[in-house]
Parts: sequence; C-alpha cells; structure tokens
Amino acid sequence: MNNFINPQGLKPILIAFAISVFIYIFISSSLGNIGFIISIFLVYIYRDTNSHIVFHNKHNILSPVDGKIFAIDNLDGKQKIYIKVSLCNGHNIKAPQDSEYKVKNYKCGLNLNPNSYKGNLLNEQVSFKFDNLKFKLISGICNSKIHFTPSSKITQGDNMGLFLQGNVVVTVKKEHQLEVEIGQKLVAGQSILFKI
Repeated sequence: MNNFINPQGLKPILIAFAISVFIYIFISSSLGNIGFIISIFLVYIYRDTNSHIVFHNKHNILSPVDGKIFAIDNLDGKQKIYIKVSLCNGHNIKAPQDSEYKVKNYKCGLNLNPNSYKGNLLNEQVSFKFDNLKFKLISGICNSKIHFTPSSKITQGDNMGLFLQGNVVVTVKKEHQLEVEIGQKLVAGQSILFKI
C-alpha cells in the first residue's frame, strides 16, 4: 500500500472509508455511495507520485513541487518563482539539488486563501534553505498540515515530505539562468527551474 499511497494519507482514507461503510449500512445507500466517491478522491489526492529524476545534474535546480507558475519576480538582486499547487497535482516535495538543507521559520497557522494578504501572513508555512536557493511552502485552504523531514543532507530528487495545496515561493540569486516561464506546468524533481 505504501508504494501507491503516501503514509500520511492512510489515516484520512481509512476514516473516510469506515464512515462511508457505516452510512451505507445504517443510514442511506445514496449517502454511502457519496462517501465512497470521497474516499476514492482521497486515494487520488494522497497517491505517491514517485517520479524518476530525468536531469540529475549539480548545475540544475529542479522544481520541488508539482504545480503551475503564476508569477516570476526580480527583487533585491534575487529571482522569485511563485508556484500554485492544487489538489489535482502530485504532492510529494522533492529535493531541488544535491545539498545539505535547513528547515527555517516553521510556523503553525491557519488555512486561509494563500493568495490573500492575511493568508500569506497567518497560514501554516515552512522555509527550506539549500546551498543555492531557498523555497517556502504556504499552506492553502485544503492543506491540513505540511509534512516534512528534518534538516539533513539530501540527494537531488529525494522525497522531503508532503504538501497538499497552497503556494510555493522559490528564491535564487539573480545570476542563475531562468529556464521557465509564467503559466508553465511543473513536475517535482523533473522540471528545471534554473541553471547554476
């Protein structure tokens, strides 16, 4: 089962399935069927998208998440890429490069719209600092908790945790060569964001 579903998803899937069975037997078959559909959707959300690294190279910075780029910014000598992660994307967080990384500024919070000013300040968020970049995860409305592994040395493409929905901000120095554009869809551990 762990080869197909992320371990963090087993509990909510089993709870949804058990509730669906109870409703189907004791209350209503129609409502029970709706519960089964929700359980199947949860299996899809928590699926394990273990994709293989295509461009493993120390000069490439890969996307840490699946999603779609909705903005690119140059500010104070740094480049920032803003990525929107939806429930339909894969949810594994992948290491963007070979490096030691540190978990910085973890903050428990709410689950407001991450595109709003209040959501940007009050939502659960965590930042990861690598040798050549940092990226921040800002949880969205449907993200119950950001799951991540503690600071350590990691290889490009290794699994770092689980992020269901929200925004991701990747920041690098201005001299790195940008390889993506606004509106582009990204695959974690495969899409090249920058060349060093």
